[in-house]
Amino acid sequence: MRKKAGSLVRVAAALVFLVAVTATGASGTARAGATEPLAGIVPPKNPPKNLAPSPDFYGSCAPDALDDTVACNSKILLAIDHARGTEPVGPLHFKLEKLLALSVAEQLFAIADLERVSRGEPPMAYLTAQLDETAAAGALADRDPTLAGSTLQGGAQMHAWGSNWADGTESALGTDDGWMYDDGYGSSNYDCRAPHAAGCWGHRDNVLRSWQSYVSGCKASASHLVMGAAYARSRRFGTSFAEIFVAACGPALAGVVVTWQKLKAAIGA
Repeated sequence: MRKKAGSLVRVAAALVFLVAVTATGASGTARAGATEPLAGIVPPKNPPKNLAPSPDFYGSCAPDALDDTVACNSKILLAIDHARGTEPVGPLHFKLEKLLALSVAEQLFAIADLERVSRGEPPMAYLTAQLDETAAAGALADRDPTLAGSTLQGGAQMHAWGSNWADGTESALGTDDGWMYDDGYGSSNYDCRAPHAAGCWGHRDNVLRSWQSYVSGCKASASHLVMGAAYARSRRFGTSFAEIFVAACGPALAGVVVTWQKLKAAIGA
């Protein structure tokens, strides 16, 4: 992720397949059965280069601390919309003040789904307490969230999961700007230290991945696209953001914290 001169930001991404899937390319992204994108770039394709924020929002945001002010995040949103226009895909549509009234975890969830649905990918349907706790453990430890086992609470079997983590970014929107638009070679992506490293654009790939393809053989009523998200103070860089994406098949999920449909209405998306 980008940060003001003199500051270091480390970002990392993880991806795990728990069952065999078909139509998987070198990037680990299965496209079979995916919704055709409305516009923009989706995996396995990625942007040709990193984009510096335009406008440069750093001077509008608190250094090394969570900044949920409208002044900071309105500048970040302008930079995100500028970057989206290069794909091209239109600006994000929601009420910023309503988004900032949510918890940081809910903001990360909502922003990921806004990025997904605007490109024709189905939303992640829920945040769950189990996955929020997993994300929180990663955020507190300054690392990617990781899952033990292969079963979600309620009994659904996980088919694949991926996670994102970032230190030192300004807010949920600021973190999205880095994960989505400055994640290739030359960025602060810790897993992209060579031009063609496998981890380049890994955070963006996790956000936009065709997670539904990993449960393509599962009945619609038993298919689950679900997330966890968290924020914590970082021992090193002030802020730590984490999120985890899971594709699962089986019984109804336990511990649902909030649904996309509820948040979508809450932020006027």
